[in-house]
Amino acid sequence: MDQSTFAARISFHDSIETMEVDFSRFAFADAAMVDAFYDHIDQRVAATGRRWYFLVLYEGCEIAPEAWERFAARGKHANISYGLGTVRVHPSERTRETIRSRAERETFRANIFDTRDQAMFALGEMRKRREIIGAGTADAYLRVQDIHLNFGGVKALTGVSFQVNRGEITSIIGPNGAGKTSMINVISGFYRPTRGRIFFDGADRTHLPAHKVARLGFARTFQNIALFKGMTTLDNIMAGRRFRHNLVTDALYLGPARREELRQRAEVERLIDFLEIQAIRKKPVGRLPYGLQKRVELARALAAQPKVLLLDEPMAGMNVEEKEDMARFVLDVNDQWGTTIVLIEHDMGVVMDISNHVVVLDHGAKIAEGTPAEVRADPVVIRAYLGVAH
Repeated sequence: MDQSTFAARISFHDSIETMEVDFSRFAFADAAMVDAFYDHIDQRVAATGRRWYFLVLYEGCEIAPEAWERFAARGKHANISYGLGTVRVHPSERTRETIRSRAERETFRANIFDTRDQAMFALGEMRKRREIIGAGTADAYLRVQDIHLNFGGVKALTGVSFQVNRGEITSIIGPNGAGKTSMINVISGFYRPTRGRIFFDGADRTHLPAHKVARLGFARTFQNIALFKGMTTLDNIMAGRRFRHNLVTDALYLGPARREELRQRAEVERLIDFLEIQAIRKKPVGRLPYGLQKRVELARALAAQPKVLLLDEPMAGMNVEEKEDMARFVLDVNDQWGTTIVLIEHDMGVVMDISNHVVVLDHGAKIAEGTPAEVRADPVVIRAYLGVAH
């Protein structure tokens, strides 16, 4: 096909940092056609020397079943190499379902909209969020500096330093015994470091106890589920809310106390809908399957409306479907609410797919950090954690 056909379907909108790709009424009959179009896309965007938001128009676009694998692979490469975010407009029902299915399986955001106006609004929100993140990058939102943690003669952490930027997902990885949970415990105030400092939003909060750290806007889940097993899902989540208390009105359950409970319950119901656990809202959590208990624990942490969410192996012990659901919820919390997330997770596929930044610990020391791609290729990490190919 003539290159001018492809060229006419690509346009750049500099003022909104957006590259528009028009697949409308185009038929991808095979992998060769996909490669021809994406080769032109890659050439055009690479020549700009910068990253773009992608606005992709799908109305009337047909993608043959035999072309889908190549279409998905080339699209993923373009997003990783050149993208700031992607929105998709008006795909057919079949294409929509295929994209959503792949998004759940491969843990990316589908961002499908019925109209161009809706997609442009979403792009505007993405740009605003990026500006907020960028503004917080120079002065890190959360910074741990030269953290040491000793238990008698045992050194759990030795000189660990890293920063977490506002609105990002930072993963802490490493083999068992590397010090990951100890690091989360230090950040949450459960442990006080032997040496070192912790800064949050520009202020030193090293010596604050856990309850005061929580008031700053930190919430966490635990490696081993820590729920009230005899209480219902609803009551467990309510336990995570912060109530405004008055001894007299609370004791007599007068108007202000009643209104406060109704307000808090409405927020909890919103979380129940968000995490798709309506069917278990009245069930005691001790009777729930493990994967659903993990989801309830996430809901209880979110009930505190945290600025920083600390997740300690939220997908441990889950099957593949449960992991996909949990990864999707973590992405949605970050994307829709802008919550900063610090994640410990052993599933490297999940870590590499959803993280903005990765910190690697081994024997209590930091051995690497960087983007997922940088960490994946680091030979020190490969030897210490991912294993060496033979």
